[in-house]
Amino acid sequence: MRFLSTPQRAIRAVLLSQVLLGAAIVGADMWRAPGAASPDLFAPPAQGPSTRPYRPDLRPGAPGGPAMRPMPEQLEFTQAEGAITLTGQIAPGDADRFLAWLDQTRADETLVRLDSSGGSVGEAVAIGRVIRSTGRNTLIDEGAVCLSACPYMLAGGVERRAAPGGVVGVHQHYFGQNTILPAFMAVRDLQRSQAGVMDYLTEMGVDLRLMPYALRTPPEDITILDPAQLLDFRLITEGPSS
Repeated sequence: MRFLSTPQRAIRAVLLSQVLLGAAIVGADMWRAPGAASPDLFAPPAQGPSTRPYRPDLRPGAPGGPAMRPMPEQLEFTQAEGAITLTGQIAPGDADRFLAWLDQTRADETLVRLDSSGGSVGEAVAIGRVIRSTGRNTLIDEGAVCLSACPYMLAGGVERRAAPGGVVGVHQHYFGQNTILPAFMAVRDLQRSQAGVMDYLTEMGVDLRLMPYALRTPPEDITILDPAQLLDFRLITEGPSS
């Protein structure tokens, strides 16, 4: 059996750590195993934020309501009852698709309802900017979710509301990196992207005290924010509405 020298072992350890770090960044928003327990998101926390398991591919059912069902793999845009509704996971290209849909439909509704388990951070920020630049408001309806990257779309609203029974949650995320980078480059790019998100939230009027709740929560979980926290962080601009 051939043994590696100490320097060779050190080099292998460094390379392995870089590969593992890159894999963690790439997979940060990947789905939980299909057999994972379904999160009971709609049961309100006893007090303050509550951490639950996270499944971006499934739409949670309310207690006593329909069973969990698949969440669309990309955003779906609809018009109904005087509002635009965005439903599904946030996929690459969704911001351009949203702009094209607005142009095609000539939608003039000023309210955007959100029901999304999250996805691409960059796309969510871009959609949030579209919402703000067109002077629209955002709403999380009763029984709807806004998780992971979705709160960045929520933040785009001029006025932002969450109905009782609407669920807003945050956690760590990645920024669409699909290649394994050396550790120092991955950290540098992650920090630059995170700074961009913080600039966006500041521009939208959201309190950056929100960020520690996201950064402390691993990507396989989601921290549910209660109405008082949402209002305190200015992620919503008025108290719960029915």
